[in-house]
Amino acid sequence: MTEHTGDSPMFAIFLVSILSIVVIPWTLYKFCGSSDDEEVVQPWMKKKQISIGERVRSGLTPSNVVLLALWAVWIMLLIYVQYAATDMAPFDPFEILQVDKGASDKDIKKAYRQLSLRYHPDKNPDPAAAKYFAESITKAYKALTDEVARKNYEKYGHPDGPQSMSMGVALPAWIFSKDHKTAPVLLIALIGGGVLLPLGLAACYLMRTNKYSGPGQMMTGTLEMFIHSKFAIKESQSLARIPETLVVAMEFITMPTPPEQEPALQELRKTIIRLNPELKAKPQFWKRKSSVIKVHMLLLAHIAREPIPAILESDLKFVLKKSPVFLEEMLKLSGYPRPPHGYGWLAPLVGCVEMMQCLMQAVNISTRKTVPLKVGAENAVPLMQLPHFDQDLIKRLGRRRVRSFADLADLPLEERTRALAASGLSDSQIEDVNVSILATPSISVAVRCHTQGEEGSDIMEEDLVTCEARVVLTRPSHFTQEFAARGLKGSGVQAFAPHFPHPKPEKWWFVLADMPNNEVHAFVSATLLEAEAVGAAKAQKNGPRNGEQKRLLTNGKQKADKAPARLADRPSTSDDRDALSATDDETQPLVVAGEAAPVEGQLVELRFQARKAGNHDLTLLCLSDCWVGCDRAYMVRLQVKELTRAEREGRTHRVKAVPADDAASWSGDSDVPEEDEDEAEEGEYDSEDSGTEESGSEAGDKHVDEDASDAEDMPDLVPAAARA
Repeated sequence: MTEHTGDSPMFAIFLVSILSIVVIPWTLYKFCGSSDDEEVVQPWMKKKQISIGERVRSGLTPSNVVLLALWAVWIMLLIYVQYAATDMAPFDPFEILQVDKGASDKDIKKAYRQLSLRYHPDKNPDPAAAKYFAESITKAYKALTDEVARKNYEKYGHPDGPQSMSMGVALPAWIFSKDHKTAPVLLIALIGGGVLLPLGLAACYLMRTNKYSGPGQMMTGTLEMFIHSKFAIKESQSLARIPETLVVAMEFITMPTPPEQEPALQELRKTIIRLNPELKAKPQFWKRKSSVIKVHMLLLAHIAREPIPAILESDLKFVLKKSPVFLEEMLKLSGYPRPPHGYGWLAPLVGCVEMMQCLMQAVNISTRKTVPLKVGAENAVPLMQLPHFDQDLIKRLGRRRVRSFADLADLPLEERTRALAASGLSDSQIEDVNVSILATPSISVAVRCHTQGEEGSDIMEEDLVTCEARVVLTRPSHFTQEFAARGLKGSGVQAFAPHFPHPKPEKWWFVLADMPNNEVHAFVSATLLEAEAVGAAKAQKNGPRNGEQKRLLTNGKQKADKAPARLADRPSTSDDRDALSATDDETQPLVVAGEAAPVEGQLVELRFQARKAGNHDLTLLCLSDCWVGCDRAYMVRLQVKELTRAEREGRTHRVKAVPADDAASWSGDSDVPEEDEDEAEEGEYDSEDSGTEESGSEAGDKHVDEDASDAEDMPDLVPAAARA
């Protein structure tokens, strides 16, 4: 049996082949696969010059470093193969003797004598030289001077005639060494790399997928806490009580609290009690698990824009990274259809979106309920999201007759700068405020409802109704020359959130709801990049106009922006409204239902089943998950006809969409009557097991009773010592 030996040059060639399969496609993807369309754009950011050092630092990502290292290994292996694999070259006597192929016998003998002086054993005692002389030089001389050897070379490529096939193994030669010391190493490598490593990776993968099998890589226990525990989402849960459900996510419950964080937590506790004195009288708040208390305090400190100890900053970044994912899942659970009517809950859904806004812009929850201005107080809430703004600064601006976001945004740049400087802001802080104003969005929506099927005049019971919204979005930055030169392209828009440590693309939630009954008929999310492209084109076409007179007459608000509760507080500016006015005018004389609608803007569709016969006033809410005060509300009035017996037996349902003004199939900027906000009173943390404030009244209590059996399987958030 032939004994196999390793071949290091062949092994190097094998490694080069494997690396080529990896590095070449990866490099092509880096240069060709990632285009601008996959990037998140910042239309509010000025185009700045990037230095060479910044470009190098931005390119030194972990993946790029790994790719460069693989290319370096590939080049070194290629050099090794080129210089070390000489024994793989075919036998060529002319090359060995260093003569031309047409050389005469005299030249061949002369070259042989010269090489003999260098490699003959009598002249060179080196064993390698003697081996080369015997195996290469002598055979080459014989092949070119001996007639039989020459014929063998011409016929078989070797002076000795036909040669047996030589096969090697593309592995390092030391693996096949007869030294017994390498055997244990090979055995360990085979068992570890071939058996234990794959089993370990498979076990880790299975454990991780089982633990994080929820949507968005959430732990399954988190969904259980949000749905079936006593901390679950309640029907009447408002913004004030959303954090109590958020902080009991399993990722937060299992967060470690090492002893070295104790002094920092005590300092943070004093800060939280100073900001929220009512918590001092609520002992159940402090009887929960230490990890839950820590997460809750970190959230309260973040939305209050209070500094935290350095040792807790990594925990805060983790909490802020996970919270939007959890809030989005809570939002979806709130809007999930529930018996008996098959509608979702509006109050917790809106509360989740408002909590996202508070986290993104670091706006205190209590600020959204109490504002320090008496005149136009509701308009001051969006001011709190601006960088470096607090209630004292808003009071000082109020003395200069700047009482709303629109008042501030409509001021000329020089006058705004003077007003902010007189209120105590530095030049850099004023620049931050101006950038935030440039980034603030404003939307305009045209709405219509219709059903698919045979053309008719009515929406019938149990019809599948499609609510179509055409959305146009503008920002003050669209009027700048920098934006006109740069344009808008990408897959999404990154929100301007200087207090949020992670990049966050803007997302808008469209909710069709029956607000008096706290019912959600349909909801969907969208990134309004197409809507912004349309709005930017209109802004560049129309140009900014002088909206000062309009601002003074309307106090910075459009009459059509009227909406229930906090939804009325949108920070629109005069330039935004002028740019959108053309869209609003065009949406009035629209086509009838079932025909193509010549309305510009991004199309957002919501589908729901028509309820019982009658006239129904629904509301389309357009909610931003990143901005406070940019939400909009539109009236959607439906007239549903009762099904006759013949129609129940299979007649095609006919279609009719009745707008709010009964004049067109589309409706835009409809007036929605304002309602008093039904904010739940802050109650006690009366759940001794959870230390979480119960939300809702009878409905919430009933929900807790129904899930009592499920709560027994939930983790106990109160330490045993606290219960004792």
